[in-house]
Amino acid sequence: MYRHTTSLFTRHAALSRPLLNAACRRQYKLAAGAVKKGQIVEYKDKVWRVLNRDQSSSGRGGAVIKVDLQDIKTLNKLSERFRSNDSLEVLNMQEESYQFLYADGEQIHVLNNETFDQIVLTNEMCEGGERALAMLEDGMPLTVSLLTTAEVTNQPVTFKLPQHHVFTVASVVERAGQAAKGTVYKTASLTNGAKLQVPEFVHEGDRIHVDIENMRYMKREL
Repeated sequence: MYRHTTSLFTRHAALSRPLLNAACRRQYKLAAGAVKKGQIVEYKDKVWRVLNRDQSSSGRGGAVIKVDLQDIKTLNKLSERFRSNDSLEVLNMQEESYQFLYADGEQIHVLNNETFDQIVLTNEMCEGGERALAMLEDGMPLTVSLLTTAEVTNQPVTFKLPQHHVFTVASVVERAGQAAKGTVYKTASLTNGAKLQVPEFVHEGDRIHVDIENMRYMKREL
C-alpha cells in the first residue's frame, strides 16, 4: 500500500480555508444564457456547479434566465434568475482518475495511477455526502475534479464515486419482504460495511453490481 505523500498534500491545507481564495480566481465571463450544465462558476464569493438552465421571456422583450446551482463544497442548492445581459465567471475544471487507498478520520487518501502521487482529500469534498462515503472500499476508482487557474494548477475540489461498482457480499439476513411483483428481498452486508436490499438468491461471498447513487442492487456477477 502506497503511503508516501508528495508536495501535493499542501492542496489539502489550502482547502481547510474558505474554498474561494487566491487559488481560485476568475477565468472568463460568459453570458448567463450561455452557461451549460456541469460548468463551474463563481457567484456570491462561492464556487458552484451549474445543474440546469432555463430561459423564458419576461414579457417586455427581454429574456429571464433561471439557473440552478449547487455549492460544490456544501452541496447546498440555489436557484437564481438573471437578465439576458448578466454574466457569470466561469472557472476551469478537469477530471482525473484516482484510486482510493484508505480513510483516516475526516481525510481520504487517494493515489494517481499514472504518476503514483498520493493526495489527501476531505470527507466534505465527496459528491453525495455521507451516503456515498459509506460505499468506499479499498482500491475503488474515484474521479477527482481539479480546478485550474492562472495562479494554481490542478487544485482538488471535489471527488465522486463510480456510478456502478462490484462489491462482495459479507453476510445476509434471511428476512423476507414481499415486493409488488412477488420478488423477495433480504438485507445484505457488504465487505465494506454498507448494507442494502438484495434478492433472495444472493448469498454470502457473491459478487454483485450496485448502483451507488441509488443504493440499488443491479445484478449478480456470474
